[in-house]
Amino acid sequence: MNTLRISILLILIFISSFAHAKAGFLSFGGEEIIEVIDLPNDERFQTPEGEYVNIGYIYKSVAFLYIPIWNYDGRLVGTTGQKDTYLNLPQDQISIMIIESGKEFPQMPLLDFWHRIGGKTVFLIAVCFIGFNIRKKMKKKASFLSPLPTARERLKDILINSQEFTELELSVLNIEDRNDVPGLEFIAVKNYFNSFISVSFIDMNKVTVKQAQENNDDLFERLLPLKKVVSSSSQASLHYIYFTFDKSPSNDDITVLKSLKKRKIKSSTNVIPTIIDFEKMNVDTALGAMPSKKILENCFIQAQNEELHIEKVKI
Repeated sequence: MNTLRISILLILIFISSFAHAKAGFLSFGGEEIIEVIDLPNDERFQTPEGEYVNIGYIYKSVAFLYIPIWNYDGRLVGTTGQKDTYLNLPQDQISIMIIESGKEFPQMPLLDFWHRIGGKTVFLIAVCFIGFNIRKKMKKKASFLSPLPTARERLKDILINSQEFTELELSVLNIEDRNDVPGLEFIAVKNYFNSFISVSFIDMNKVTVKQAQENNDDLFERLLPLKKVVSSSSQASLHYIYFTFDKSPSNDDITVLKSLKKRKIKSSTNVIPTIIDFEKMNVDTALGAMPSKKILENCFIQAQNEELHIEKVKI
């Protein structure tokens, strides 16, 4: 009796309904089919055309760039081996077919890890990455196109707004009976992956190159404990000292300042001198500096554009 019911049902469904699963670059509601039970190849599970029927699982999905991000409306169906086709059998009849075949009912979950969780994870990571980059670009644009009139102001603005450095009080470098650092105008820090980075601006309008040279060891000693002061757990410490000039320094002065590198291997600490020439609009820094030379030079380009804009308005 059960065999007769199954045969009649297969005839009716095979004649009346075939559905096709489709997938695309951007897919909403597209259907996918996987085979879950291989039924015996005998007449109980055969269509009038002689095709043997197995049990499959069909589900709808939402996919973006071929990444499955949501699955729904899953159910068991009959399959005949033809690609992207299925027999839309009632669920109680599928249960009878499985019992008749002596097979075990399929165990959940039926979908593989990629379609259940993996695709969603990749999609979420991609969305977060894209969002982070959009936010970063917006902050860069805001600082690069700010109305600040001078390159000095723009340089500080770029570091704080687009590079996310945190400005510190100058007194953070005061130790024991030594207070002010000669020429120090600005100091800021940030964590970058597993590195602690600081930038210190020395205004060379207020100190001589000789004074900067004589004070270099003292400044290095003051920078060493800075990581602990701001509770950073980073392994390496990179301290960039920006020597800023309104009037271009001589080649000899540049040579002296560039030689003021310091390194302490035990605590992974490096002091890296950088020369910023506001007159020639030039940045002279170490290869691979953070932030990059290109980012620092934006303060010159935009400042120059702002000055031209002001002149045009006056005319």
